[in-house]
Amino acid sequence: MTHSRVNELKSSNECSVHFGRTAIDNCLLETTVPLTTFFTRPLSFFRSPGRAKSKADSAPPPVLDFPNAPPDIRLLVRNRQYAHIVRPQDGVQFDAESIGFAWQAIDHDMAYVPGGTVVLQGEYATNTSEGLTLVPQMLGTSEVESLFIDRWCVTNHDYKRFVDDGGYDDVHLWPEQILTTVLQFVDTTRHPGPALWKDGRPLPGTEAQPVSGVCWYEANAYAQWAGKRLPTSAEWQRAATWSLSKGDSLTEARYPWGNSFDPSFANTWASGNHCIASVHDFPKGSTPDGIRQMVGNVWEWINTQYLLAATEEITVHMQDSMAEIRGGAYDSYFHSHTTCQSRSADTLTARKPNLGFRCCFSADGLDPPDVSAP
Repeated sequence: MTHSRVNELKSSNECSVHFGRTAIDNCLLETTVPLTTFFTRPLSFFRSPGRAKSKADSAPPPVLDFPNAPPDIRLLVRNRQYAHIVRPQDGVQFDAESIGFAWQAIDHDMAYVPGGTVVLQGEYATNTSEGLTLVPQMLGTSEVESLFIDRWCVTNHDYKRFVDDGGYDDVHLWPEQILTTVLQFVDTTRHPGPALWKDGRPLPGTEAQPVSGVCWYEANAYAQWAGKRLPTSAEWQRAATWSLSKGDSLTEARYPWGNSFDPSFANTWASGNHCIASVHDFPKGSTPDGIRQMVGNVWEWINTQYLLAATEEITVHMQDSMAEIRGGAYDSYFHSHTTCQSRSADTLTARKPNLGFRCCFSADGLDPPDVSAP
């Protein structure tokens, strides 16, 4: 989609519920405050198990290159840090040609999502004659502002650029209370990086796979380095569903491609793959505007705190702060876990083999030109 389209879219009865490191799927409540506004001290480092190698790997998504661009602009584009050009900070200004290069890269790598209303669904805990019960309910609606979101999850290839650029050593990318724990975010050979890497690099043949084995803090640090951020729960759902809207903003598709599940459209347990796939795989499951693998392959970290809705007689105790995760993964068995509306959660320091992320940035105040990537 070119940016001409963007301009068109412009007591005694109290029941105490305890949750540890594993959340119950679909039991989440949208919060108006994103996680980045209240970092909390994490628990100890979580080591994830290994993962299977994908059966069909390929080259990572191509990066646009502009030979005539200044060296610093070429580097930002190659690192997919072009958001720094269109949203400059600290008084930095770029010329019109450089901004044009950045918009071409954005048009290639990201999809525009117009603002709109999102229906938030989940479950709440209630005490019945049969004991604690989780009851499905609509949690309400949320208004989403327009944004740009990555067409695919951040790959091992792109995450390595962050590692090689000293991302784990840059204190500005990490909340102060997590700095000592960052030293424990290492690979199998004790190099800084995702839990399943070796010698500071991804395993051979996995460059085009979504990076996994990274915790919420690592995903957030990468997003900041790239000039982006993690999407909120409502933003993620809007990106997955808006292009199939029937005109009624409260009518959302169950999956990015429609309302019927098809195992050939997403890398879930039903697909038979049973391991992480390349971001190029399962193209039939893309949204109409080209956002890939919003369901299946890897769960995606979200910038929304996990909270469990409950009736007044129930008190919910959390052992640790948790973040929402969305979309399901290659090992998701139940189809209900891989819809555009379903949710789960994990602790902020979880570094699991089925957890990845994608980034976004707000479109508010931006006026992209009508460009087409070469």
